[in-house]
Amino acid sequence: MKAILGIDVGGSGIKGAIVNCSNGKLISDRLRIETPDPPTPETIGITIANLVSKFKYKGPIGIGFPAVVKNGIVHTAANIDKVL
Repeated sequence: MKAILGIDVGGSGIKGAIVNCSNGKLISDRLRIETPDPPTPETIGITIANLVSKFKYKGPIGIGFPAVVKNGIVHTAANIDKVL
């Protein structure tokens, strides 16, 4: 069975679980950490790293991000800090 650590970056929480790639079912408990305030790229990155460490997971990670990202620039997310 192939698995991946799936992470969902949301406005109020960053969630994660290990997912069976064949059927999409969770094969671990889902963990949630509050989205940091302010939600800068640095604080979100630290929060994601903390979430990954809680799973003690070594393998592929997929991250869902609530925005259009073009060339590394976020264009539509209303719930993250604006970096100029």
